Amino acid sequence: MKDYLKYINAQATFNSRLWGKLTVESVSFTPASDGDLAVYIGQPLQAERPIVRIHSQCVFAETFDSDFCDCADQLYMAMDCLVQSQKGILVYLRFDGRGEGLSAKVKATALEIEGMDTFESRKAIGVQPEARSFEKIGEFFRSKGITKITLLTNNPDKINDIAKCGIDVKVEKLVVSDQNENVKKLYETKRKKFGHHIE
Repeated sequence: MKDYLKYINAQATFNSRLWGKLTVESVSFTPASDGDLAVYIGQPLQAERPIVRIHSQCVFAETFDSDFCDCADQLYMAMDCLVQSQKGILVYLRFDGRGEGLSAKVKATALEIEGMDTFESRKAIGVQPEARSFEKIGEFFRSKGITKITLLTNNPDKINDIAKCGIDVKVEKLVVSDQNENVKKLYETKRKKFGHHIE
């Protein structure tokens, strides 16, 4: 089998039409066969407490502009914050479906369109509603000399997994204010069944 992770930790710097100068590093935190990305904005490795967003790929929202979730909106909100700070790190996880993969997401989404919520739809097809682990990311931060971060998230699993690695985590919530009915239902489910910190 071809080794798609041959150049892990390779870096490149380019200019984004939306966000200016970005430096990307090839990393591997998920089952994605060709890896994930760490994106550096400004000088986060020199900052006492860089601002971090851990973001999982969502093909439906980011590629096809689905109105079924807040994923693309959260990505754009986070990037704007990271650019403004000039001490930002985006960890982009290229594995969809909360760690269960794209085919499981497609199957579960069909049930959600019929009215099932995003937690129960996963259980109905026999996969975990939340299968991701974030401890490798905490270990990665430690390897970079990072011991304190401000984490943009509503997800307690991200907070706890990173903190387990000895990282001092300060939290800022990331909630989309302009919510359609689908996102309102999603937030209600995330709050009640996933334990997300959404008011």
